[in-house]
Amino acid sequence: MDNHHYSLGGLETSEYLIQDLYIELRKKINKWAELTKQTAQARMGYVGQHLVSVVTGCPGGKSGARGYDLILSDGEFAEIKTCYRVDQLGKCNSCGEVIASIEASCQNCGSNDVKRNEDSKWLIGIRHDNEFDSILDPKYYFLVLFDFVDLKNPNEIRASIWRVNSMAPGFAYCMIDYYLNIRAKSASKAPFNLWPYQLKFYLMKPVLIYQSIIKSDDTIQTIIFPKRDKEVSDYIKKLVDYSRSKNLTKDKIITLANILKIKIDSTKSNSVLLSNIDDQIIKRGIKEGVLEDIVANILYFPEIEAHFSKLPQKLRKKINIINNN
Repeated sequence: MDNHHYSLGGLETSEYLIQDLYIELRKKINKWAELTKQTAQARMGYVGQHLVSVVTGCPGGKSGARGYDLILSDGEFAEIKTCYRVDQLGKCNSCGEVIASIEASCQNCGSNDVKRNEDSKWLIGIRHDNEFDSILDPKYYFLVLFDFVDLKNPNEIRASIWRVNSMAPGFAYCMIDYYLNIRAKSASKAPFNLWPYQLKFYLMKPVLIYQSIIKSDDTIQTIIFPKRDKEVSDYIKKLVDYSRSKNLTKDKIITLANILKIKIDSTKSNSVLLSNIDDQIIKRGIKEGVLEDIVANILYFPEIEAHFSKLPQKLRKKINIINNN
C-alpha cells in the first residue's frame, strides 16, 4: 500500500477505499469503455469483454447483460463468456479455516496444507424458447479464462481466450441436449455449466487465440496474440484422460471403436479401451478435428435426434445445415 494509514473503522480509510475502488476504477473503466465500446460497469466478467475487444480488434455493443457482446468485422456478432478462477476461496486441510487466494498459509493455525478451489466455469443460460431458438445466432462464442498457472503455487495468473464456432457439432448438439434434456428435467433451471479443460469443452473444438501470463511482479508476458502468433486449435489430446466421464459410457466407447473400425476387447475397462483407441488414432494418423465431431455425434445425437422435428424454425434450419455437412 501507499503511505496512507489504513484501518478498519477509520473515516479516512473509507475515503481512500472510495477513491481507489470506485473513483479511480470508474475513471479507468470509462476510459477503456470509450475505446472498446463495451459496458462501463466494473465487474470481472466485463473485464473479459474489454480484453476480447482489444485482442480481436472488434468493438462491443456497449451493453453488459443485453445486446451484442462483440460486433464482428463482417457484420455478424459474437458472445463472450468469462470464467474467473483466480480469487476463489480455499480451505485449510488442517483446521478447516477459510483461506483467501492471497494467503500463502492458514492465518488460524499456520498450516501450509491448503486446498485451492478451481471449480468456476463458464455459464451459458437459455431461459426460454426464444433464447433457445437464437442460441446459434452468434457466429462465435469467445471463452475467457483467468486461472493460476500452478494451483499449488498461485503466484502467476494465466489469461486465455478461446474462439468456438457455434456451428461446431460439439457446441450446437450440446446446447440442444442441455435445453431439451438436462434443463427440462431440472427444477432450478440453472444455466449450462461449461467446465474448462473437460471433455465437452474440447468437443467444441476451441481455438486458442490469445494467452498471457501475469507474473508475481505484475509484469505481463504475452504468449499468443492475433496477427503476431499462430492460433492454436485445442483438440483432444488423449481420450483416456476422460475415461471417468459419465457421458463417455462403455457402449459409446464401443460405438466409437466400430465407427473407426478398431478392434477392442469390450470386457476391458473404459481406460484400457480408450487407451487402445488412442494408440490406433496415432498409428492411423486420423486428422485432427475429425475425432471431436465423431465423439460429439456419439455422445449427443442419440439423446437429441427425437427432438429435431420439434426445434424452433430458425434453430432447426441451422441444425439441418450441420447434419448435412
